[in-house]
Amino acid sequence: MSNLRTKERFLKELEIFHEKSYAIATKLDANTFFARPEAGWSVAENYIHMAKVLRSMALIFAPISVPLIALMGKSNGNPPSLEQFMKDYHSGLEKGFHSGPFAPARENPNIKDPVQRQNEILQEWRDSFKPMAARLEGFTDDELMKKQFYHPILGKVILMDMAYMAIFHSMHHLKKASRKAGTNLLPPSLF
Repeated sequence: MSNLRTKERFLKELEIFHEKSYAIATKLDANTFFARPEAGWSVAENYIHMAKVLRSMALIFAPISVPLIALMGKSNGNPPSLEQFMKDYHSGLEKGFHSGPFAPARENPNIKDPVQRQNEILQEWRDSFKPMAARLEGFTDDELMKKQFYHPILGKVILMDMAYMAIFHSMHHLKKASRKAGTNLLPPSLF
C-alpha cells in the first residue's frame, strides 16, 4: 500500500470497500446472517454496528467539530504509514474497547421476514459511508494531512487517518463476522 494519502484516493477506496463487502454479504443466507452466537454479536449485529459507527464518524468532519479540530493543533507532518496505522488501530481494538452507545440491539432471529430485514441492514451498511464522503468534500488534502482529531485508543490522529479508520474499523468487524458466518466477508482489499 502506498503511503500517499489523498482525499480522492480515499473516497474511491471507501466506496469500493462498501460496494464489494455488500456484494459478498448479500450471498449469505438469512439463517447464517441472524444466527445468535454463543459469544459476541451475530453477523447482522456486526453490520448494524459498523453502519452506526460510520454514520457517527461523519460528525468528525461536520462544521460542529471545527472548534475541536482547532484545539487539537496541527500534526508534525510525519504520520505513520497506513499499514502501521491500521496495525496500531487493530491492536488497540483487540485489547478491548467498550462499544457504549454503538452497541447494536439484539436482532430477533425469529422475525417475520428475515430476508427483507437482512436486505435492510445490508443496504444501510452499503450507504453508511455517504455522509462521511459528502463532508470530506469540504476539506483539502493539506487540511486532512495536517489537522487532527482525538481518538480514545490512539490519541491525536490526522484527519486523513481518521477517515481511513472508517475502513479499518469495518475490516476489524468483518473479520469477526467472517468467523461467525463461516465464510470470508472481507472484500479483496487495497490494504
